[in-house]
Amino acid sequence: MLLFRSIFLQLIIPFLLALGILTFILSMETVYRLINLIVERGVSVFSVWLLLLYRLPQFLSVTLPLAVMIACVVLMVRLSTDNEISAMNSMGISFWQLGRPFFIFGVMATALTLSITLWLQPAGYAAFEQEKLKLLKTQTAKTIQPLVLNYDFPGKVLYVQGKDENEELSGVFITDLEMTQTSMVTLAERGRIKIREGEGDLLLNLEDGLIHSQGSAENYRTIAFEQFHYIFRPPQIVPSTKGGHIWGVPTLALLQEQSQTSRMELFLRLTTPWACVAFAVTMVPLGLINLRRGRSGAYLRGLILVVSYYILWMGAKEMTLNLGYQPYVLWLPPLLIWLFGLYSLYKSNQNHQNIFDILSSLGKQSQT
Repeated sequence: MLLFRSIFLQLIIPFLLALGILTFILSMETVYRLINLIVERGVSVFSVWLLLLYRLPQFLSVTLPLAVMIACVVLMVRLSTDNEISAMNSMGISFWQLGRPFFIFGVMATALTLSITLWLQPAGYAAFEQEKLKLLKTQTAKTIQPLVLNYDFPGKVLYVQGKDENEELSGVFITDLEMTQTSMVTLAERGRIKIREGEGDLLLNLEDGLIHSQGSAENYRTIAFEQFHYIFRPPQIVPSTKGGHIWGVPTLALLQEQSQTSRMELFLRLTTPWACVAFAVTMVPLGLINLRRGRSGAYLRGLILVVSYYILWMGAKEMTLNLGYQPYVLWLPPLLIWLFGLYSLYKSNQNHQNIFDILSSLGKQSQT
């Protein structure tokens, strides 16, 4: 029991350090873009901190399994370097007993990651979308100013003669940013910007205007209208969540959906956290080092393990998304890594070099 507690406690510090460093590295791009909001658009620091907090569960769901792997390999390398593994073996402590605290640590990390992927991450995405729309409304009102050219709308230049206290625009002029023969110039007496929350885009309603277009030198047209609508994707004032609408759906709601996309999202939330316990078990035998060969071999094996897992994960996701397989195949990556860990642990415990030694040992046991 004392050994179990000692090994378990020694895993905590490298795990927390790795988690903090990896999360910081992964969030660097988002932090940079959010800082630009403060500098370039005058967004409040509180709103920026909220946006970063809402994205934090997404980063943690990726970095938690990696932090578990790093903590396990660091501790195993230290135990091997200090000859503590040899001392434990001489005292009759098997690798199965040594692996118990690693297994329990992996299970606890899996439970933490499951709580993030099933509840915190979708709640964070939903809150992120709401805060993004709130910022979009305030920033749109600030950036559209009378007698100022506005370039916030993709591919367009907007100019307004006036704007009243109700955000009603007057003397609206809009054209393409790069003028070609197919470009159109739109003039309108009045206009209003509307935020469509469901679609997450902008709708420019124009009234009583004229459209000028010229397909060729001999083909110049004008089109009068009473109402005209421009639809814009919102200016990228915050990092995109790349399909955050399905990511923001609560897990209980996904359980009631039968579409392939919803089922795949549900299984991704259920299966991804189990990489924590798979990495924890596998890194016990893979973290063993030969002092003559140095420590680099253990870290290299850990890197290969992570790369192999994510190759399997991308393959399973591709099979589900594009090849029509059931989402159950998403269980294969953590299951295969876990089985490989058990095989490696058994091999190290029996002091076998490869699978042929295991088969030979099993054959001798069956003969006796």
